[in-house]
Amino acid sequence: MARRPGSTRSSSTRRPARAARWAGPNGTPAPEAEAGSWIRGIRFSGFGLLMMSLLVLGIVVIAPNLKAYIEQRQQIAQLEASVAESEDEIERLSVERERWNDSTYVMTQARDRLFYVNPGEVSFIVLNDVDSALLGKDEAPVSTELTATKVNWAESMLASLVTAGLTDVSTAPSAPQAPTPEPTP
Repeated sequence: MARRPGSTRSSSTRRPARAARWAGPNGTPAPEAEAGSWIRGIRFSGFGLLMMSLLVLGIVVIAPNLKAYIEQRQQIAQLEASVAESEDEIERLSVERERWNDSTYVMTQARDRLFYVNPGEVSFIVLNDVDSALLGKDEAPVSTELTATKVNWAESMLASLVTAGLTDVSTAPSAPQAPTPEPTP
């Protein structure tokens, strides 16, 4: 091996100093930490350093654009879903409009919603239209025989009309009064 002109040490003198520096208390080499062993194994060359810097630069330049691209794709997906929902709503409304163009449908809706009838027809409204299965079983019948009421309804109605006609009209709201008993015949 060729020596450098200014070097006075030989390679054999350097090795013991290096080995002594890394030697343990018994003269054995000190155990290396796992993290330190792989880091010391990395050798950087000029080309490797250049490629690392280009990689970092590429990530810094591309990352904001990639983020904007991903956000735009999400917005596009949301808008496409909104358009599909609107198209479904338009289809539903056009079917509804076509139904209202049918005179039979209009007549049915007028009967159901507004209780309209054609001239000459009689309309019946069922007030207590509840399924008996929902109510459950009756425990006992209320009465098996018919009874007559002891109050004459005609006299009660006449008394109510006379009372309503002879009372004074008050303009200010007053506290509720206890009901007065009606005269019995």
